[in-house]
Amino acid sequence: MSLTTQASAFRVERRLAIEGCQNSGLDPVRPASRFDIHLERNLDAFLDRLDSCKELAATAFQTPAWLKAWYRTLGTSLGDPLLVTVVDQKTRALVVALPLICRSEGSLRLIEFADYGVSDYNGPILGRCAPTQVGDARLLWRAIGSSLPRADLVRFTKMPIHVEYRPNPFAMLPRVHPSTLNGNVVRIDSGWPVYLQSLERTFRKELGRSWRVFEKNQGADFKCFTRPAEAAHMLGELERQQLTRMRKRGAHYALDQPLLADFYRDLISTGVEDGSVVLTALTCGEELVSALFGVTQGRSYVMVRIASGTDKWSNCSPGRLIIVKTMEMLHARGFREFDFSIGNYPYKRRLGVQPRPLCDLLTARSLRGAQAVALDNLKRGFRNTVFGRLLGPRKRPGTSDNSEPFSGTGES
Repeated sequence: MSLTTQASAFRVERRLAIEGCQNSGLDPVRPASRFDIHLERNLDAFLDRLDSCKELAATAFQTPAWLKAWYRTLGTSLGDPLLVTVVDQKTRALVVALPLICRSEGSLRLIEFADYGVSDYNGPILGRCAPTQVGDARLLWRAIGSSLPRADLVRFTKMPIHVEYRPNPFAMLPRVHPSTLNGNVVRIDSGWPVYLQSLERTFRKELGRSWRVFEKNQGADFKCFTRPAEAAHMLGELERQQLTRMRKRGAHYALDQPLLADFYRDLISTGVEDGSVVLTALTCGEELVSALFGVTQGRSYVMVRIASGTDKWSNCSPGRLIIVKTMEMLHARGFREFDFSIGNYPYKRRLGVQPRPLCDLLTARSLRGAQAVALDNLKRGFRNTVFGRLLGPRKRPGTSDNSEPFSGTGES
């Protein structure tokens, strides 16, 4: 998706989100409402507050399972956890919750989502009383801003316009800009055969041929791992394959950093048993051909990491094959939304994805922060020029021109 198209899609979806709120059936926030803001560093206390709330909406990267692993590993080393809970002062109902961190980047003191490059989407956890009108969203942001600790810059990136089909109030704020990144989603409400028939005929035949070629190998199998020990071993093989492939391409690879490796191991230690993590693989005997790591939220599945083995398997396109076989398995289990995450690769379009715009919010809280925002605006303005468009969109951290993404799915 080009930068111009991204910006146009962002404006359209943002307008539709705002216009559609009035008929959403959600509880409006009265202009005269006052908010109670709770700031804490203890994740258990934060999650306990949310546990008693009903009708929460969150992305797969703000679920309790994801947040527990993140704050236990990355969060304890990168900075100070900043967990924000906002409740309506009169009804005591949850408005929003924000899993944030306060950390330093160079000379800047930042407040941002729990991310560090591993979360594809950063969004608030929405309560039923989350604002659905622009004016109420501004009131909420003003209340939160007045309660935050000292920092130079609030930087919220990769925010979806909607969170589980509910409007993201921070996407309504006037200082929000379209992100250079976008999501890629396939929704399959029909039967699996109907979805396959919707794909381009040539591509559909290629998928069938790839599976037949793979199946001819003795010991060829498709597996889903639900035991932590087996999953941990397979994760190690996935990491090894990713590292080998990236080194072969001469590309930067960051996921072997101890902090990041610890995060994924923590996530998988409980996730494969409770279903919040799905780890699948194509194997041939003891050899790993391809592996796919994803996370779930409700009936939605998000692909996070993928790896393929040696070039000898290229004749069966193992990257595409593991994705399709995993989707087929999960569709049979009731999953209906399949998110290919960020990164615009040709195979995603061939599998029928629809782009979903994301947005960024930068708010200066000091002179140094204002300088950072001004610099970001200059960069954003340049990307919208002819020269900026010719250079193409900003690459995702941890990618090369021909590599798979830092954590998302870039294999073909």
